[in-house]
Amino acid sequence: MPRSSPRIPGSSPGLPAASPGLLEFGLKFTGGGTHISRTIMLAELEVVLSAVPQGSQASEYRDAILLRNILGKTTDSTRQKTLRHLRELYVLDEEVPLFRLLRTLHALDPASLPLLAMQVAWSRDHLLRSTTPAVLEAAEGDLVEAKSLAQAALDIFGDQYSELNINKIGRNTASSWTQSGHLAGRAKKIRSRIKPTVVAVTLALFLGDATGYHGAAVFSNPWCRLLDLNPDRAKSMAFEAHRAGLLNLRAVGEVVELSFPMFAEFQIPQS
Repeated sequence: MPRSSPRIPGSSPGLPAASPGLLEFGLKFTGGGTHISRTIMLAELEVVLSAVPQGSQASEYRDAILLRNILGKTTDSTRQKTLRHLRELYVLDEEVPLFRLLRTLHALDPASLPLLAMQVAWSRDHLLRSTTPAVLEAAEGDLVEAKSLAQAALDIFGDQYSELNINKIGRNTASSWTQSGHLAGRAKKIRSRIKPTVVAVTLALFLGDATGYHGAAVFSNPWCRLLDLNPDRAKSMAFEAHRAGLLNLRAVGEVVELSFPMFAEFQIPQS
C-alpha cells in the first residue's frame, strides 16, 4: 500500500471545530481510536444497555463488566480492555449528555441501536471517521474492501500508524460499517443503503443543530449524510419525527425552525 502524507495531522473528516461545549457534551476530536484493535462492539453495547438499568452511575456500568462479567469474558485483562474500549466509544457515564441521550433514544426504539451506536461511535473515534469517504461515496451494490478503508485512513494519518495497524483499522472499520448496516456480507462487503428510523434521524438532526448546522443546512449535516439521507429525504423524515413528537419543526422555503423540547436537558453548552 503506498504511503501518503496526512492532510491534517491527527484530524479526521466530518466534525465541526472542537469547542469546550462539544467536548463536555461527549464528542471527541483527537486521541487514540478504538478501531486500531476493536469494532463499534454493537453486541457488547446491547448487552450492557440491557443489563444495566437506565439512570445508573458510571460505577455500576464498570461493576457490571468487571465484577458481574455480563459480557462473559474469560480473563480479568479481557474484561478491563473491553470496558476501556466501550468507554472510548460510548463513555458509559450518564453524566455525559451524549451517552445519556443514546440511552434515552434507545429506550424509545431499541431497534434503532445499530444506527444510534454508529452515530455516537463516529462522533468519538477519529479512526472510524477517517474511513467515511470510502463507504459513503460508494454506490449501492459496490464492493467495498477493507484495503480501501485502510487507504482512506492512510490518506488522513499518513505515517502516524504502521502498515500493520493501518490494515487492522481497515478490517475493524469494515466490520463496524457492517454492524451498522452500511455494508453487507462476510468475506465480500457490499455497499447497502441505510433505511434510517425516525429515532436515528432525531439524533442526527439534534447533533447537527447543536454543532452549528442551522436553517436548511441542518438537513445536510454530517450525521444525516451518515444515514444516507440527502437534504430532501432528511427534511421529509424530520417531519415524520415532528409528527411522532420527537422534535418541533417548521419549514417554509429556506426558513427552518427546529427545536427539541423533549430533549432540552441534552442541549450542548455554548462556548
